[in-house]
Amino acid sequence: MSHLDPSASALPQDEQELLRRAYGLSSDAESQALYRDWAKTYDKTMLEGLHYQSPRLIADRLADLMLERGRAVLDIGCGTGLAGRELSGRGFTVIDGIDISPEMMAVAREQGGYRDLVCADLNARLPLADGAYQGAVCCGTFTSGHVRAHCLDEIVRVLAAGAPFAFTVKLEVWESFGFKDKLAQLEIAGAIAIMALDAGCLYADSPESDGMFCSVQRM
Repeated sequence: MSHLDPSASALPQDEQELLRRAYGLSSDAESQALYRDWAKTYDKTMLEGLHYQSPRLIADRLADLMLERGRAVLDIGCGTGLAGRELSGRGFTVIDGIDISPEMMAVAREQGGYRDLVCADLNARLPLADGAYQGAVCCGTFTSGHVRAHCLDEIVRVLAAGAPFAFTVKLEVWESFGFKDKLAQLEIAGAIAIMALDAGCLYADSPESDGMFCSVQRM
């Protein structure tokens, strides 16, 4: 990886190694192995060790855009459920999660708050119906070593007309993984309306902006 995230140097060596592995992922098999090893301590590392604030900020964005809290929301790359718990805390009652790691989702299931959890690869067609969700979030998935921007086609497919989608993209992959261009293409094609694209801090201790906070609407 090019650098450790803010505060990472204060983490125990085993947790620093997991972070290094996260930024060096090159295959689905490596991703599954990493999150199998990390599932039980992920929340502690991210929240207590790194002061990760993105789940809270993304939940705030969706809450501002989606006033009907009883409609179905998809948490994409849900992991252990950090964003899902934030959504529940804002009154959302119908939340499904999708992730490639069954071990991470097992932690999310123990925490509660999800209606359903689906194990699937964001690089492939999602096992979800067209227009199934009236809102969606994705936090911490569009980053180094993970999926590229082509996955946005599938995400748009499973959103209902008018559905808001709030998500983060790590700034260092915003252009190199194609997210900037893909969003522009989807807007030109009339598939989405871009509501906000703001640079900001993924971690409370970030000395400068390290992520893009994005809000779009399915047309």
